[in-house]
Amino acid sequence: MSFLKLFSIKDKDNIYGLLFRVGLWWRILYGFLRLALGFILLRLIGTPLADIFYKVMSHELIEDPTDFLIQTVSPFLRHWSFTVTYFLAGYLIFWGIIDILLSINLLKRKPWAFPVSIYLIGIFVLYEIYRFSYTYSLGLAYIIVVDLILLWLIKREQRKLILE
Repeated sequence: MSFLKLFSIKDKDNIYGLLFRVGLWWRILYGFLRLALGFILLRLIGTPLADIFYKVMSHELIEDPTDFLIQTVSPFLRHWSFTVTYFLAGYLIFWGIIDILLSINLLKRKPWAFPVSIYLIGIFVLYEIYRFSYTYSLGLAYIIVVDLILLWLIKREQRKLILE
């Protein structure tokens, strides 16, 4: 049984439309997660990230003080004294709101939302690529790929909207 028959999707257009909607719902969920984290961080302004990390990981420290994550992150946090700032909290809140509002308006097929989304996500992808050139983070690489696929799906839906 083919994948298309399994989901009763008769053509590629419907698959791309489904991927577009799933991607946007993911961005809405991700936006709410960013908002929540941003508001939590607002309450922790000035707190060193090391303190937050050790508080969150305290159960792991008790169970296994030689845990790989703790052994990897601890020297970094001791060497660099990062603190939660208004910029970090504001950044998360700002991008959370942007993700939610743009995704909702894309789902409603508002014509203005397509170019704005393409522009903002494109700029953000360029920044992510820049960051990746320094960190080589696999998680960041995954996010870049997902954002590029979403950009392609948004552009595709924009072309469909223009042709309608």
